Amino acid sequence: ADGLLEFTGRADEQVKVRGFRIEPGEIEAVLSTHPAIGAVAAGVVGRDTDARLVAWLVPATPEAGIPEAGELREFAAERLPDYMIPALFTELAALPLTPNGKLDRAALPDPGTERPEVSAGYQPPRTETERILAGIWAQVLGIDRVGGDDNFFELGGDSIISIRVVAEARKSGVHLSAGQIFEHQTVARLAAAAGTRETAAPSEQGLVTGDFPLTPVQREFFADCPSDPSHFNQSVLLTADGPVRERPLREAVRALLDHHDVLRSRFVARDGAWTARVDAAEPADVLWLADAASGNGSRRRLADAAHASLNLEEGPLLRLVLFERDRTLLVVAHHLVVDTVSWPILVEDLSTAYDQAERGLEITLPAKTSSFARWARRLTELADTPELAEEIGYWRRAAGTGVVPRDHDGENTRASARRLHTALTERDTERLLHEVPSAYGTQINDVLLTALGIVLTGWSRSAALAVDVEGHGREDVGADIDVSRTVGWFTSVYPVVLHASAEGDLGAALQRTKEDLRAVPRRGLGYGLLRYLRGAVDGSHTDVRFNYLGLSDQAATAGDGTARFLMTDDTLGRGVPPDGKRSHLLDITGRVAAGRLEIVWSYSADVHDETTVEALARRYAEVLTRLIEHCCAPGAGGYTPSDFPLSGLDQESLDFIQQSFGSPAPSHETTNSGGWS
Repeated sequence: ADGLLEFTGRADEQVKVRGFRIEPGEIEAVLSTHPAIGAVAAGVVGRDTDARLVAWLVPATPEAGIPEAGELREFAAERLPDYMIPALFTELAALPLTPNGKLDRAALPDPGTERPEVSAGYQPPRTETERILAGIWAQVLGIDRVGGDDNFFELGGDSIISIRVVAEARKSGVHLSAGQIFEHQTVARLAAAAGTRETAAPSEQGLVTGDFPLTPVQREFFADCPSDPSHFNQSVLLTADGPVRERPLREAVRALLDHHDVLRSRFVARDGAWTARVDAAEPADVLWLADAASGNGSRRRLADAAHASLNLEEGPLLRLVLFERDRTLLVVAHHLVVDTVSWPILVEDLSTAYDQAERGLEITLPAKTSSFARWARRLTELADTPELAEEIGYWRRAAGTGVVPRDHDGENTRASARRLHTALTERDTERLLHEVPSAYGTQINDVLLTALGIVLTGWSRSAALAVDVEGHGREDVGADIDVSRTVGWFTSVYPVVLHASAEGDLGAALQRTKEDLRAVPRRGLGYGLLRYLRGAVDGSHTDVRFNYLGLSDQAATAGDGTARFLMTDDTLGRGVPPDGKRSHLLDITGRVAAGRLEIVWSYSADVHDETTVEALARRYAEVLTRLIEHCCAPGAGGYTPSDFPLSGLDQESLDFIQQSFGSPAPSHETTNSGGWS
């Protein structure tokens, strides 16, 4: 009656996962030919970008059970395309049937998640702190259980996820820093180093107002002289699990502005210099309603208007648009006050606040961590210390030239920007996250940058090439500063020199990159301080920027644990104006979404041909796949106690070493060299 056509589902069993239409019966037909399988059902659990293919299997011989997941994946891979290989295999005694004897798909159990195979066998957590941390790791990494001896990075952790661990632990009274997770990589060792509420960094819990100094990344933004500095935004498009009511949403948005002080920032140009302050309140009505009875125009036009409505000097720097009819919520914020790590915090708090307001409760959000203004002042203090001055020599050597070949001499403009998407298979992504790290004690950035170095130096025919690497920037700047739940633009950008390597010696190439990255002081934080706050180093001259965003967050839960909002992969509206220049010729961004590593190559069509970038992306995927295969091969990078004869030690000492470190033998990365000791 209202002119809408409602889609209620399909009459067959066909499903859609990550854009591919799949007939579960084809998967069932293939798996049923395995001699160890007696019966099989295939289907999908989850929805949208969280959707996963699952196979429920009944063994042909109950005593033998079903084969290992790896064997089943290999069996399926010989007969099915990658996108039809189940992510999970669950054993059942029998398939559930309807009274008519047909498969009851609705009764198939939720498979949960699997714990990846890591170097340490499963050991249950021993103390209460270990149990808290193990539960948090399982939650943020999306696996069913974590043992006391499990390694964070072997389970698929990365630097951005480490910040989530710190924030979640804080809620449970366990206080950590992200740096401690890198230093103490197992649950047991991290629990032993953890603090309590009494040892936590003090934080301002009331309104924070007043002037604050610009951080290096904010200074870089203004130094690039954007044509419209007020229009440089990030945004997320949320879907709601149910109708969204205006009153509780307005209350939730107001609570968000009160709680996260940086959202009330203003940036003012005075005598050619920009200053920053936080106001006591946001007077603007930041919520717009669309698709109401009176109508508000097209989604695209309204989204573009929302992006253009932000104003650095007068505010606001946050805008929300509720599309009531399709239950989506666009959240736009100026990049000066948010970054990638900020969004899950904001969406979680918005979800919590909305849930409390809808139920008529007083809105109570998690305790604040250190304010962005306090962080900015600490960086200013750090820039003038003798310790930072010791990094000047390192950064002057690292800020080398990184010039790549061009196809054309056109201008590198935003209007000419194009994007090319590639992705690894789920199987290779799983191995990259959970098997590769144990071979050489690496983290995912080590592997991704090793492959990039091989590709770029081969393309440019150079022995070495500098690239700008983006990091989350929330590094340790003192025990009294904790920004694990602080919203703001913390990003650090710093040059890293990548070296040419022969593909025949991938292990040596990976080890060199690992050592080079471990040698970066403060994980790159000092470069921006020395360049923009102290003027002690020149800017790097690099054509390429690389950024790994980690595992993408999707859901934000309400107070009762249900999914209130879902962060989608869709975008709406123009975040930056089309005029203006891009900072790099190639922007390479990676993240893991829906179980696959996605790489996005951004380039200018006036500088590079699409065929050139396609060749680079294809070459990168090939090298990365070879690196994964090398690290997963038997004995790759492995060290066993027999490799290090410990003559002259008594049995008690040997037992202590084995108990403490297990096998393979321990690695300890020193601050400067990253070598074995």
